[in-house]
Amino acid sequence: MKSVIITLAIGMASLNLANAQNTTVPAEAPNDPKEGATKFLLAGKAQLSWTNTKMEGSPSSNTFFPDAFMLLPLVKLNDKFFLDAQVEVDVDPSPGGSTAIDLVEMIAYYRLLPEVSVFFGNFSPKYGLYSGVLDDFTNRFCTDPIGLARGPSTQTGIGLQGGIQAGYSKLNYQIYLSSGPQLTVDNTPPGNDNLTGQLTYDNYTDNNNNKAIGGSIGFLPFSNSSLQLDLSGQYAAKTGDAGTDFENIGSFSWAADLNYYHVFNPITLRVLAEYNYTTTDNFDYVFTDSISTKALPGFKNEFSGWYAGVTVRPTGAQSGFLSNLELAGRIGAYAPPKYKNASLTDAPWGENAETQTTACLTYWFTWKTPLNFVYDVLKQTDGLTVKTVQARLIYFF
Repeated sequence: MKSVIITLAIGMASLNLANAQNTTVPAEAPNDPKEGATKFLLAGKAQLSWTNTKMEGSPSSNTFFPDAFMLLPLVKLNDKFFLDAQVEVDVDPSPGGSTAIDLVEMIAYYRLLPEVSVFFGNFSPKYGLYSGVLDDFTNRFCTDPIGLARGPSTQTGIGLQGGIQAGYSKLNYQIYLSSGPQLTVDNTPPGNDNLTGQLTYDNYTDNNNNKAIGGSIGFLPFSNSSLQLDLSGQYAAKTGDAGTDFENIGSFSWAADLNYYHVFNPITLRVLAEYNYTTTDNFDYVFTDSISTKALPGFKNEFSGWYAGVTVRPTGAQSGFLSNLELAGRIGAYAPPKYKNASLTDAPWGENAETQTTACLTYWFTWKTPLNFVYDVLKQTDGLTVKTVQARLIYFF
């Protein structure tokens, strides 16, 4: 959604400039706000979808519901101080499901220099392409890529970010300190539903005195910014609760991605790719509760995911209908943790290795109103195949 806010802000600025050039500037009235006074922009989205899901050996299921409604207020307090928030209403379509209101982000920005801004609050770090750059507007594939949802996400902290012109090229960067991830420790008997070893990020309070450090650097080598290469990561020396045997378990995540965009008239081409990896220390978890000591089978607590995709749109076609169509294709895979003992067949967290193939056709009614038609296939290694057909309409405002 950051791309939507930036586009809207540029549009408002251009409109104000055009109006200023075509009208006579009136005399300033008493108590008029001066330059740099508080300004407010409210952006957002409304989304609804129909989904048909077919799993091997089970009847297909259909859902039709409004998925989400999101508001993104942006406040300019003065020329250097900005406030940004993201509030989302999510609907659970399952029987008995409920509606939840989530504060996704609440960030304050202060521009120290043209190349440096400080930020603090509850923020989504730049991590990879999908979690760090893309959103519902720029994600042409509609569905989420597998394996990319476990990396660093919304956290509370402080950091610096900005951009630097380097000749014809550009660099952007972000570095931050945050409360970091928290280790899940579940003392129920081992099994597919045991989530021990997973990390959670969206925590408003810290579970220990350690802070995670993270950041990203992006390189745009061409003067038209058609190609961006990013490297990002995060390290936390402590993820467990303070005072427990798990406090000193550390974790490290990193991601690399590519984002390319160019117009080869009459075709507009996009190429996107990402790889990410997370490893967490101390793979043998032992619990002592009020009754006994329990041990989980040791597993190598590391996982990775990747995807690569391409989109093609005939923007130069003479037919308005054809120029509004965009075809996208994507492949990807997820490699979950594995038990050290190969004789253990139950996968940690109940996850098997998966591959994903996605095809999506989008019709753009306007630049802010896409209609997606998606066919998505998830195939587990030695497991089930899930096929999904989805239609999704989004309206940005």
